[in-house]
Amino acid sequence: MKRSKFLKLAPREMPTDIPEDEVVAASQIVEADGEQAVEIDLFYGGELRARYFTDKLAHHTWIDGKWSSCRLENIKRLCEGADPVREYYYVCFEDIRWASEADERRVTEFLGESVWWSEVHQMRDSYRRAYVRKAERIRLELKDIPKVPDRMEQWADEVVFPGNILFFQVGERWTAYSCTACGGRGKRKKLWKHGEKTTCPKCGAEVTANRTRMRRERKEKVILLQKYSKKVTKKIGKTELAVEKLMWTERQFTATCVWEQGEKKDIRFCEDLRAVMPEGETWGKVYYNVGSEEEPEFWDKKGSCGKCFRKAFLYPDNLAEVLSCGGLERSGLDILARAGRKTSVNDFIITFRERPHLEYLIKAGLWKLTDDLLENTPWGMESNAIKEGGRSLRDALQLDGNRVNRMKQIDGGLNTMYWLQYEKEMEDAGHPMRITQESLEYLDQKGISMRSCETILRAMGSVNRMVNYMRRQKVKPDKLVTEWSDYLRMAEAEGMDASDDIVRFPKDLKLRHDQLVERINERKNEERFRKYDPQIRERLPEAARYYWQDDKYIIIPAGKRKELVQEGRALHHCVGASDQYMRKMAEGESWILFLRKKEDMETPWYTVEINMKDDHIIQYYSAFDRQPDREKVNGILERFRRGIKSRREQAKVAIA
Repeated sequence: MKRSKFLKLAPREMPTDIPEDEVVAASQIVEADGEQAVEIDLFYGGELRARYFTDKLAHHTWIDGKWSSCRLENIKRLCEGADPVREYYYVCFEDIRWASEADERRVTEFLGESVWWSEVHQMRDSYRRAYVRKAERIRLELKDIPKVPDRMEQWADEVVFPGNILFFQVGERWTAYSCTACGGRGKRKKLWKHGEKTTCPKCGAEVTANRTRMRRERKEKVILLQKYSKKVTKKIGKTELAVEKLMWTERQFTATCVWEQGEKKDIRFCEDLRAVMPEGETWGKVYYNVGSEEEPEFWDKKGSCGKCFRKAFLYPDNLAEVLSCGGLERSGLDILARAGRKTSVNDFIITFRERPHLEYLIKAGLWKLTDDLLENTPWGMESNAIKEGGRSLRDALQLDGNRVNRMKQIDGGLNTMYWLQYEKEMEDAGHPMRITQESLEYLDQKGISMRSCETILRAMGSVNRMVNYMRRQKVKPDKLVTEWSDYLRMAEAEGMDASDDIVRFPKDLKLRHDQLVERINERKNEERFRKYDPQIRERLPEAARYYWQDDKYIIIPAGKRKELVQEGRALHHCVGASDQYMRKMAEGESWILFLRKKEDMETPWYTVEINMKDDHIIQYYSAFDRQPDREKVNGILERFRRGIKSRREQAKVAIA
């Protein structure tokens, strides 16, 4: 739209007889250089406040000496001195007041619809055009990226998804089979065992026999690095020259392998995302596949696809020429790739320049330690573990040659390194604590960290004795360490000798742990509930009236706090665990009674709470808050209540 030329044309004259406190719109058709538009002039307070130009493609407004792209309803608000409303909150504004019906009809006939709908369609079309332009820019940005190498599928077959399957089904006379190496089918009298390593009768390929599921599927992340040339325009003075710029890309694929009965092994690749970087850089623009496997579509926003770079296998065949593009030719990343190990390739690329020690680790064969640093240690946070700027592997790991070799033997990770550093620290401090290779392997395999064992080590003085004890326990290592550490802390707090093997190496750790917990809780309750004993003793004569018995059963009033605790533990309910019942007894509100069978007086049966004001039974429960033999117990308690009532009446007669 030639808006500047339209602005030079004369506006509409101000309509007569219009209110000064209301915005009034007048329209006219304008033309410049053969292009037409409709102009809407807005008058307010007796003067022209804004000139709004629109056609079917766009709209622009000249207001307060500058151009605005606000919609007409917001222009009306600006004319009145109000703030515009954001597009997200558009609802239904008051209609524009037109100077005449002809002014409104002229706009509608020119646009073919109302101004409001025209603006909505213009906005929609503008977004669509912007989307198409951006999609084309992304397409041009990525069009020079090379195709996937032909050998990548073969590499995935050999390294990522090795092996083939011989599916078989046992019939009455024959065993039918099919091989995923050759796709052949056949029948034989021979039977295979499920999981047996054998050879295909047709092609002779090594296969694994399988008779359960007739289809297996596995997915893995695969990364491909490639370099390429991109044509760009370089401006020298007033001359534009087309030059080639060297680029490289990191592409992540989801590789899917399917082994299916009657078919050859099938491997498919679906690209998830790609990062594009100039030569010499390790950071670049990331594009995400928001399309499908069949029709990929790359965009520069992740959106809802949730894709990101993950631990993956790295295609090794072209690394010699590609790694130099990012200055990674001596990083050791190619060694990891050729070894067929999954690693966090993207983290390696973007942080290698700040982590040059990764080269030492890879070339020494410490691949697990490399993975731990990439995955589990935030970038820049491993300075305590790895000495930055170390001039050798031993210097970087802060270990001597012997301990470095021990790490290599088991491909130890970050956890192993911490244990060896701990061993060296103790030796340097004059307290040697040798860790055997068997113990080191156990700690590495179970993922037991040195920090979690600090309490245990203070009591043990020996890592090997600690590990030997752990091996004999039938508990998960993480739970074992927590429970053992808690037990030792409680034992020390209770004044027990933690250097005594009987204390620190209990035969039943859980039992001893629970006993200590109960002992500590009992002492705390003792201190907490002790204040009620004197008050309960004072009211005990009053509660003596609840003593009752017949030929089979007996009811005994509780005489002290300790009896409540013992009753609660025996029947596994809360009468002794909370102070509410002790408080009620101390205040004379209610009393706790013990119902026993005379044939077994020492065994708790039922616990009863009775109201001391009117002698009605509040509640009665046996073990685990249950009520076994409920009808029988109801009869016993009814006889008990009648006995109390009878004694009370006799006492009144005696007094009279």
